[in-house]
Amino acid sequence: MLLYVLGLTLCLSLFMSPHASDAASSMSTLELGNGVTYYGETKNGKPHGYGTMTWGKSKTYKGNWIAGKRSGQGTYKVVTRGEDSITELKYEGFWKNDKKEGKGELLIKEISLTGEMQEARIQTGTFTKDQWITGYEVRHITVADPPYSFVYKDSNMSLKILGDAGNILDGLKDGYFFSFTYQKGKVYKDVGVGDEFSQKQFSSFIKSVEKEIKPHINQFEKLAQKL
Repeated sequence: MLLYVLGLTLCLSLFMSPHASDAASSMSTLELGNGVTYYGETKNGKPHGYGTMTWGKSKTYKGNWIAGKRSGQGTYKVVTRGEDSITELKYEGFWKNDKKEGKGELLIKEISLTGEMQEARIQTGTFTKDQWITGYEVRHITVADPPYSFVYKDSNMSLKILGDAGNILDGLKDGYFFSFTYQKGKVYKDVGVGDEFSQKQFSSFIKSVEKEIKPHINQFEKLAQKL
Protein backbone atom coordinates (compact mmCIF):
# COMPACT_ATOMS: atom_id res chain seq x y z
CA MET A 1 0.00 0.00 0.00
CA LEU A 2 2.84 2.40 0.89
CA LEU A 3 4.57 1.71 -2.42
CA TYR A 4 1.32 2.43 -4.25
CA VAL A 5 0.90 5.82 -2.52
CA LEU A 6 4.53 6.77 -3.21
CA GLY A 7 4.15 5.79 -6.88
CA LEU A 8 0.94 7.78 -7.23
CA THR A 9 2.56 10.87 -5.64
CA LEU A 10 5.52 10.58 -8.01
CA CYS A 11 3.24 10.38 -11.05
CA LEU A 12 1.24 13.43 -9.93
CA SER A 13 4.41 15.42 -9.37
CA LEU A 14 5.55 14.65 -12.92
CA PHE A 15 2.28 15.82 -14.44
CA MET A 16 1.91 18.93 -12.23
CA SER A 17 4.83 21.02 -13.37
CA PRO A 18 5.70 23.93 -11.02
CA HIS A 19 6.07 26.15 -14.06
CA ALA A 20 2.33 25.96 -14.74
CA SER A 21 1.43 27.92 -11.58
CA ASP A 22 4.40 30.27 -12.00
CA ALA A 23 3.23 31.18 -15.50
CA ALA A 24 -0.16 32.18 -14.17
CA SER A 25 0.96 34.34 -11.24
CA SER A 26 4.01 35.08 -9.12
CA MET A 27 5.01 37.62 -6.45
CA SER A 28 7.49 40.16 -7.73
CA THR A 29 8.91 43.62 -7.16
CA LEU A 30 8.88 45.87 -10.23
CA GLU A 31 10.82 49.12 -10.51
CA LEU A 32 8.98 51.08 -13.19
CA GLY A 33 10.98 54.32 -13.17
CA ASN A 34 10.23 57.85 -11.95
CA GLY A 35 9.80 56.56 -8.41
CA VAL A 36 7.08 54.05 -9.32
CA THR A 37 7.35 50.69 -7.53
CA TYR A 38 5.07 47.65 -7.54
CA TYR A 39 5.03 44.61 -5.30
CA GLY A 40 2.55 41.79 -5.74
CA GLU A 41 1.35 39.18 -8.16
CA THR A 42 2.53 39.47 -11.74
CA LYS A 43 2.07 37.82 -15.09
CA ASN A 44 4.29 38.30 -18.11
CA GLY A 45 6.19 40.99 -16.24
CA LYS A 46 3.11 43.12 -15.46
CA PRO A 47 0.95 43.61 -12.33
CA HIS A 48 -1.69 40.90 -12.48
CA GLY A 49 -3.68 39.65 -9.52
CA TYR A 50 -3.29 41.43 -6.18
CA GLY A 51 -0.61 43.96 -5.35
CA THR A 52 0.42 47.45 -4.32
CA MET A 53 1.83 50.22 -6.49
CA THR A 54 3.37 53.42 -5.15
CA TRP A 55 4.15 56.59 -7.08
CA GLY A 56 6.84 58.15 -4.88
CA LYS A 57 5.41 59.27 -1.53
CA SER A 58 2.25 60.87 -2.88
CA LYS A 59 0.20 58.05 -4.44
CA THR A 60 -0.63 54.44 -3.63
CA TYR A 61 -2.98 51.82 -5.02
CA LYS A 62 -3.61 48.55 -3.25
CA GLY A 63 -5.89 46.06 -4.91
CA ASN A 64 -6.52 43.98 -8.00
CA TRP A 65 -4.83 44.25 -11.39
CA ILE A 66 -5.31 42.79 -14.86
CA ALA A 67 -2.47 42.97 -17.39
CA GLY A 68 -0.86 45.98 -15.73
CA LYS A 69 -4.03 48.01 -15.18
CA ARG A 70 -6.14 48.59 -12.08
CA SER A 71 -9.13 46.30 -12.54
CA GLY A 72 -11.38 44.83 -9.87
CA GLN A 73 -11.58 46.11 -6.31
CA GLY A 74 -8.95 48.39 -4.83
CA THR A 75 -8.07 51.48 -2.80
CA TYR A 76 -6.33 54.52 -4.31
CA LYS A 77 -4.87 57.33 -2.18
CA VAL A 78 -3.30 60.62 -3.29
CA VAL A 79 -1.84 63.47 -1.23
CA THR A 80 -1.10 66.73 -3.04
CA ARG A 81 0.56 69.71 -1.40
CA GLY A 82 -0.26 73.20 -2.69
CA GLU A 83 0.98 76.64 -1.74
CA ASP A 84 -1.42 77.05 1.18
CA SER A 85 -3.22 73.70 1.52
CA ILE A 86 -2.97 69.93 1.31
CA THR A 87 -5.48 67.89 -0.67
CA GLU A 88 -6.17 64.29 0.35
CA LEU A 89 -8.02 61.97 -2.03
CA LYS A 90 -9.17 58.43 -1.31
CA TYR A 91 -11.22 56.14 -3.53
CA GLU A 92 -12.38 52.70 -2.41
CA GLY A 93 -14.26 50.63 -4.92
CA PHE A 94 -14.15 48.98 -8.29
CA TRP A 95 -11.94 49.69 -11.30
CA LYS A 96 -11.69 48.74 -14.94
CA ASN A 97 -8.78 49.55 -17.27
CA ASP A 98 -7.29 52.03 -14.78
CA LYS A 99 -10.56 53.95 -14.33
CA LYS A 100 -13.18 54.02 -11.58
CA GLU A 101 -15.92 51.70 -12.79
CA GLY A 102 -18.77 50.33 -10.68
CA LYS A 103 -19.62 50.76 -7.01
CA GLY A 104 -17.30 52.95 -4.99
CA GLU A 105 -16.74 55.85 -2.62
CA LEU A 106 -14.61 58.92 -3.36
CA LEU A 107 -13.55 61.21 -0.51
CA ILE A 108 -11.63 64.45 -1.09
CA LYS A 109 -10.51 66.84 1.65
CA GLU A 110 -8.67 70.13 1.35
CA ILE A 111 -6.85 71.05 4.56
CA SER A 112 -4.93 74.23 5.36
CA LEU A 113 -1.25 73.98 6.25
CA THR A 114 -2.26 74.75 9.85
CA GLY A 115 -4.51 71.67 9.90
CA GLU A 116 -7.94 73.27 9.43
CA MET A 117 -10.42 71.64 7.07
CA GLN A 118 -11.41 74.05 4.30
CA GLU A 119 -13.46 71.96 1.89
CA ALA A 120 -14.55 68.34 1.66
CA ARG A 121 -16.55 66.26 -0.77
CA ILE A 122 -17.78 62.69 -0.75
CA GLN A 123 -19.36 60.78 -3.62
CA THR A 124 -20.72 57.29 -3.19
CA GLY A 125 -22.62 55.08 -5.59
CA THR A 126 -21.82 54.15 -9.18
CA PHE A 127 -18.90 55.42 -11.26
CA THR A 128 -18.35 55.08 -15.00
CA LYS A 129 -15.03 55.95 -16.67
CA ASP A 130 -13.88 57.89 -13.59
CA GLN A 131 -17.13 59.89 -13.38
CA TRP A 132 -19.70 59.71 -10.58
CA ILE A 133 -23.02 58.73 -12.20
CA THR A 134 -25.60 57.78 -9.56
CA GLY A 135 -25.82 57.80 -5.78
CA TYR A 136 -24.97 60.45 -3.20
CA GLU A 137 -22.77 63.52 -3.18
CA VAL A 138 -22.19 65.73 -0.14
CA ARG A 139 -20.01 68.85 -0.16
CA HIS A 140 -18.92 70.94 2.82
CA ILE A 141 -17.25 74.32 2.34
CA THR A 142 -16.52 75.88 5.73
CA VAL A 143 -16.56 79.48 4.50
CA ALA A 144 -19.66 79.11 2.31
CA ASP A 145 -23.21 80.12 3.16
CA PRO A 146 -24.85 77.67 3.25
CA PRO A 147 -22.01 75.33 4.18
CA TYR A 148 -23.48 72.08 2.81
CA SER A 149 -24.70 70.81 -0.55
CA PHE A 150 -26.54 67.48 -0.78
CA VAL A 151 -27.31 65.64 -4.01
CA TYR A 152 -28.94 62.30 -4.75
CA LYS A 153 -29.66 61.01 -8.24
CA ASP A 154 -30.66 57.80 -9.95
CA SER A 155 -32.37 56.91 -13.21
CA ASN A 156 -35.80 57.92 -11.87
CA MET A 157 -35.35 60.73 -9.38
CA SER A 158 -33.04 63.60 -8.43
CA LEU A 159 -32.87 65.52 -5.16
CA LYS A 160 -30.71 68.52 -4.22
CA ILE A 161 -30.70 70.45 -0.97
CA LEU A 162 -28.54 73.38 0.15
CA GLY A 163 -28.39 74.13 3.86
CA ASP A 164 -27.02 72.74 7.11
CA ALA A 165 -26.17 69.14 7.99
CA GLY A 166 -28.50 68.63 10.95
CA ASN A 167 -32.27 68.06 11.08
CA ILE A 168 -32.64 68.54 7.33
CA LEU A 169 -36.15 67.13 7.08
CA ASP A 170 -37.50 69.26 9.95
CA GLY A 171 -35.80 72.28 8.40
CA LEU A 172 -37.65 71.72 5.13
CA LYS A 173 -40.97 71.47 6.95
CA ASP A 174 -40.31 74.62 8.99
CA GLY A 175 -38.71 76.72 6.26
CA TYR A 176 -35.13 76.59 7.58
CA PHE A 177 -33.26 75.74 4.38
CA PHE A 178 -31.52 77.56 1.54
CA SER A 179 -32.82 75.70 -1.50
CA PHE A 180 -34.64 72.49 -2.42
CA THR A 181 -34.93 70.84 -5.84
CA TYR A 182 -36.86 67.63 -6.51
CA GLN A 183 -37.63 65.98 -9.84
CA LYS A 184 -39.30 62.70 -10.62
CA GLY A 185 -41.00 62.23 -13.95
CA LYS A 186 -43.26 65.22 -14.53
CA VAL A 187 -43.13 66.27 -10.88
CA TYR A 188 -40.69 69.15 -10.41
CA LYS A 189 -40.29 71.33 -7.32
CA ASP A 190 -37.64 74.03 -7.05
CA VAL A 191 -37.71 76.47 -4.14
CA GLY A 192 -34.93 78.71 -2.89
CA VAL A 193 -34.23 81.68 -0.65
CA GLY A 194 -35.75 84.82 -2.16
CA ASP A 195 -38.40 82.91 -4.10
CA GLU A 196 -42.04 83.76 -3.48
CA PHE A 197 -43.74 80.64 -2.21
CA SER A 198 -46.16 79.50 0.44
CA GLN A 199 -44.38 77.70 3.26
CA LYS A 200 -47.64 76.00 4.15
CA GLN A 201 -48.03 74.59 0.62
CA PHE A 202 -44.35 73.64 0.50
CA SER A 203 -44.61 71.84 3.86
CA SER A 204 -47.60 69.96 2.48
CA PHE A 205 -45.51 68.91 -0.55
CA ILE A 206 -42.66 67.75 1.69
CA LYS A 207 -45.07 65.61 3.68
CA SER A 208 -46.37 64.07 0.44
CA VAL A 209 -42.87 62.90 -0.54
CA GLU A 210 -41.49 62.41 2.97
CA LYS A 211 -41.59 58.63 2.84
CA GLU A 212 -39.55 58.67 -0.39
CA ILE A 213 -36.94 61.29 0.49
CA LYS A 214 -36.41 60.50 4.19
CA PRO A 215 -34.00 57.56 3.57
CA HIS A 216 -31.93 59.78 1.28
CA ILE A 217 -31.88 62.61 3.81
CA ASN A 218 -30.76 60.17 6.49
CA GLN A 219 -27.92 59.11 4.21
CA PHE A 220 -27.00 62.77 3.60
CA GLU A 221 -26.62 63.34 7.33
CA LYS A 222 -24.64 60.13 7.77
CA LEU A 223 -22.19 61.04 4.99
CA ALA A 224 -21.83 64.60 6.31
CA GLN A 225 -20.35 63.15 9.48
CA LYS A 226 -17.37 61.92 7.43
CA LEU A 227 -16.54 65.44 6.26
